[in-house]
Amino acid sequence: MNYDKAYELQKAMRESEEYKALMTAQAAVEGDSTAKGLIEQFLMQQMQWEYAKMAEAPEAEEIGKKLEELMPMIQANSGAQAYLQAHVRWTQVSNDIYRIISEPITEGMKILEKAKQ
Repeated sequence: MNYDKAYELQKAMRESEEYKALMTAQAAVEGDSTAKGLIEQFLMQQMQWEYAKMAEAPEAEEIGKKLEELMPMIQANSGAQAYLQAHVRWTQVSNDIYRIISEPITEGMKILEKAKQ
């Protein structure tokens, strides 16, 4: 296995505009406890909402409403808004990269699929 390609990918990811924008936005909110609190609250609630939706849990709707209520506060805080926008863009890129590199990994697990009838 040639790990050089993995390190090249790591370097390319760190050199991407999306990564740089995320790091800039992160540095900008480091000293802003209000922005950091909004970001943390939003990301935690978003994760809880996604898990609740996947589990078809009854509290999914309530968590979704809390997320909606949080949005005006985030929009009013330029640091939190900039960070979350950069986070969304970076998440899209990193998810695409993960999907691409996970294909050969999951191909090796096809033996565990149930026999199709």
